[in-house]
Amino acid sequence: MPKHLSQKIVTILFLITLGLSACQTATPDPVTAEQTMQAGVAQTLTAAPTSTPIPTATSTATPTASPTPITVAYGPTNFPANVNPLTGLEVEDPAILDRRPVMMKVANQAAGRPHAGLTNADIVFDYYIGNGLDRFVALYYGKDDTRVGSMRSGRLVDIPLTQMYQGIIGIISAWKPELDAILGTLGGRVVNTEHCNEQFKAICDDGPNTETSVFGNTAEMTAYYASKDYATNDKPNLDGMAFATVPPAGGVPANQFTMRFGKNINHQWIYDPLTKKYMHWIDEVDGSGNSRMIPLVDRNNGEQLSTSNVITIFAKLNVLNGDTDSIHEYEIQGAKGRALICRDGKIYDVFYKAGWDTPIQFFDAEGNPFQLQPGNTWIHLTGVYSKVEEEPAGTWMIRLRLP
Repeated sequence: MPKHLSQKIVTILFLITLGLSACQTATPDPVTAEQTMQAGVAQTLTAAPTSTPIPTATSTATPTASPTPITVAYGPTNFPANVNPLTGLEVEDPAILDRRPVMMKVANQAAGRPHAGLTNADIVFDYYIGNGLDRFVALYYGKDDTRVGSMRSGRLVDIPLTQMYQGIIGIISAWKPELDAILGTLGGRVVNTEHCNEQFKAICDDGPNTETSVFGNTAEMTAYYASKDYATNDKPNLDGMAFATVPPAGGVPANQFTMRFGKNINHQWIYDPLTKKYMHWIDEVDGSGNSRMIPLVDRNNGEQLSTSNVITIFAKLNVLNGDTDSIHEYEIQGAKGRALICRDGKIYDVFYKAGWDTPIQFFDAEGNPFQLQPGNTWIHLTGVYSKVEEEPAGTWMIRLRLP
């Protein structure tokens, strides 16, 4: 059954909400009210105290203080020229940052697994596309990959994500109303399978011409875009995220975290204290319909996917075609709301702020920038009505719930 987070933070959130309400005369949005309520409910958990070992009677050693961890911190502004502002890590060649981020649409249906190239992504955005399914947008800035996929069609949420990170995006077309919106907004920053020739092999079919046979090359994507007269490919200002090797105070244990989009779409993350990363597991369903969790690997190198930060963003999610449940709109651009962040084996209840052409930022209850673990990040987008559960202690799950 769900647990509750500390009364102190609940009080702070209540006072913030009360103060904001006093400045407005309009009736509160029920979605905002639900989001605030969920934040309060989820912030009542406290970590269990750690017992102190009792020295034995025969011990003669003089106790020494543990060394203070050295904090390496960057952001949210003034990143050194050789540090990727989307990971907080140094890059081998700073020149790679003199371009727009490359964003690639990647399928997550079972037929397309294992995925290719996700180990080199700085950020992976994961969002609901309907009927219990999800899809990824993998962002490459500090590294490239020659084979990313399998690639799939675009969705409306790709528009604000591409704008906020000032990227170019690779897709395999889209349903016409969505494609018209994507091209109408992003224009030449959209690259698709029509851009595959002897000069630029940005997104190409491997040959079988199936829905899982198209893959992209991020360096070729950059080169193709840069070749156009309309290209603006100077180094973008991507300030906004903050990173530190030592975790922030607070938080409660989170050794396991699962994002559940549907019956057989469960993204499970299990913390590995040796690497300080969350290891990625996903459903495998056999011919009889039986499901089990297996490691999610990158077919390019056989490595299990892992991430330094697992983030869930709660945004207003609108279903635009009713029971058909295939066209969705996330109201995230220019929005503020609740987020859960897993890093270093703990989960933190924080706030996000999304601009129009800047990366999503994260803040603690006092309004200070929340520092992520330097490294890659996986971001789940879910609706504000989604349910947060902890059972047993340290094992968390979010269940997607639509309006």
